Amino acid sequence: MAIRFHDRIAIRLSLAIVIVVLVTAVTVATLVLRDEKRILQRDLRVRALQLGEIMTRQVLEPLLYEENYTLHELITSYLAARDAFLVYGELYNEQGEKILAREKIPVPRKPVVLAEYAGELPKFLRDVEQSNDLVPMDLVVPISSSKIGVVGYLRLGVSVEPLIRTISASRRKVWAVTAVIAVLGSLAGLWMARALLYPVLLLNQAAHKVGEGNLGMEIRETGVGEIRELSLTFNTMSRRLKELVDEITAAQENLVRTEKLYALGEFSTGLAHEIKNPLTSIKMLIQRAGEQEEALEGEDLEVIIDELERIDHTVTRFLRSARQSDIAVTRTDINSLVEDVLAITRPKIEKSGVVIVKKLAKDIAPVQIDASGIRQILMNGILNALQAMDEGGKLTITTAVDGRELRCTITDTGCGISEEHLKYIFDPFFTTKENGTGMGLSVAWNIAQQHGGRLDIVSSKNNGTSFILVLPYDDTPYS
Repeated sequence: MAIRFHDRIAIRLSLAIVIVVLVTAVTVATLVLRDEKRILQRDLRVRALQLGEIMTRQVLEPLLYEENYTLHELITSYLAARDAFLVYGELYNEQGEKILAREKIPVPRKPVVLAEYAGELPKFLRDVEQSNDLVPMDLVVPISSSKIGVVGYLRLGVSVEPLIRTISASRRKVWAVTAVIAVLGSLAGLWMARALLYPVLLLNQAAHKVGEGNLGMEIRETGVGEIRELSLTFNTMSRRLKELVDEITAAQENLVRTEKLYALGEFSTGLAHEIKNPLTSIKMLIQRAGEQEEALEGEDLEVIIDELERIDHTVTRFLRSARQSDIAVTRTDINSLVEDVLAITRPKIEKSGVVIVKKLAKDIAPVQIDASGIRQILMNGILNALQAMDEGGKLTITTAVDGRELRCTITDTGCGISEEHLKYIFDPFFTTKENGTGMGLSVAWNIAQQHGGRLDIVSSKNNGTSFILVLPYDDTPYS
């Protein structure tokens, strides 16, 4: 049975490797970018605090002396610096009144009540997480002196645009490196998977060929570790299997040859035994005629003719059992065939005092069989049943369809067959009758086999016997 594409181990292992590499690369890249963003945000926060501390020291004295021009120039210089990230700057006195406000670009911002942020520590009104390239960070830093205390406040707008550009550049670089690592890792993983699975695939193909009968084939010993050991084990197994099969084949040929010789011996013995008796009678008549110097005539000639016919009949029966003759099949009603056989055997049945019970199914379609051969089987079954009921009894004949099989069963209430004899019942020349040849059931078995059917005998000592003829059945109408 062909394996579906997505069920192949090579495909599944390759996909698993690619998925693991991709997930690992993406996870590492995500963690790197997250940590880098956290570090950059922290650095920007620290720089903003450092800038606020520096500026508060520079504006402390001009603020105390109300030198507004100096304050204006100082804040303007910070806004105009090339590498400055300051967006706006505002100065407030200690009461929270705005003294000065300068901005690089117009930025909308909410008024602030500095009394709410009174103290000597800087305070972020809008931290880096709440900012973007249009909305800067908002920081309030108290302007204080160790002797005087808080004398004012400095409010700074710190741009996060450089941070965003840096993070975007880092993201592009990290994802580019991640893509390269993912591709190289996937290729390396697929190469490793192929190197690992190639011996297994070779082993699978070799196993299929061995299963198809190509015994003794070997594969190249590739791979490492357990895979290489598996290849060595397969080659050893394949060689040993071929040796065993060759031994079994040779033994089977010898057994068949022995069985044929045994069968030939049995056949010859049985044939010789059956011919010897009539030949003895003929020989005795001829010897007596020679001794008395009389011509053979009258009753003696009739005896010789009868014995010769007996020999001819015996040889014919033996030849028919020994070879598969062609059969001529025709459409035949099995029930009509049963009725014909009963009509032929009715005088013998009535004479033996046996009661006939017929259970013939009415819905059986005609079947293609050799009528004369099947008639001989049924005749043999009925005559054997009558011989088993020498003191009378009941003979039941049944026809029925069971699935794709047609069954004709002849059941008697006679003496039955012992278990010991039952297993030899179809063997040529086996008989328990004094005048039997042991060929009737053997011939019947051959005829059933020629029809693609079989004969079954169900019996036990003193419990009667069922003689079952099973034939293929097809109820498709014939054109």
